[in-house]
Amino acid sequence: MKEFFHSVKFKILLGIAALLLGLMTYVAVTAGREATPQQVLNTITYPFVKAANAIADGVGGFFDKLINADKYKSQNDELMAQLTEMYKHTMDYDELEKENDRLREMLGIKQKQPDFRFSEPCDVVSHNANDLYGGFTINKGKTDGLSQNDPVITAVGLVGRITSIGDNYAKVTTVISPQVNVGVYTMRTKATGVIENDVSSAQKGLCLMSDIMKEADIKEGDIVFTSGKSGLFPADVMVGTVTEVYDDPNGLTKHALIEPAENIKSVSSVFVITDFNGKGIPFVVDS
Repeated sequence: MKEFFHSVKFKILLGIAALLLGLMTYVAVTAGREATPQQVLNTITYPFVKAANAIADGVGGFFDKLINADKYKSQNDELMAQLTEMYKHTMDYDELEKENDRLREMLGIKQKQPDFRFSEPCDVVSHNANDLYGGFTINKGKTDGLSQNDPVITAVGLVGRITSIGDNYAKVTTVISPQVNVGVYTMRTKATGVIENDVSSAQKGLCLMSDIMKEADIKEGDIVFTSGKSGLFPADVMVGTVTEVYDDPNGLTKHALIEPAENIKSVSSVFVITDFNGKGIPFVVDS
């Protein structure tokens, strides 16, 4: 027996007893003099009951998910279908708004140029990455009433002309390309010239206006429009803004660099002018 009182087991039992006595004393003090054995027991066992409840809730939740997995999957699939439908309607609405915007732009141009005949709005489906002059392809072609050399514009200004066409597509050569030559004039002073681009101007993303008379009043900031004297392009379509004027080496004429009104490298939607007054009729100078 003496050995028991000196054993580790006895010391452990003694520690447990001291702990329980401390808990009982704490409960008695905090609960007041009316504390009952039941209160003491509830206080002592509370942490263990809480832990057990948490485990039970976790196990219940696990079995609930396991048993009702099909039900939850069905509900989730239904919710995803509803979200997809809502997203589709949103996309449809956005596309409708874009279409309305383009039609309003077309109407605005039509009011200014009543002789113009337009195709439906055309989407740019690809930009020709290797084309220094920013050429691109649109999603309309012969079946939509488009023709070779038809002018291509936006509500802002001239973009280029069609140089290759199929039944349901067309390739557009832009206004900074040497393949696009168009008579132009300045709005402020009616100084005239011709867009005759070269590689140097195209590398800067600019048009080159040539054949400007030496004495012509033209300067940086002047707005340039088409003159309509070629039969390929209608009159009074904005081309861009003069950024620089310099003399030709021949000493008789001047050149002007023009920043296009439309950013041809990022344009995403255009109109094709299928007909206009003077189409196909070259300008003839009176003798």
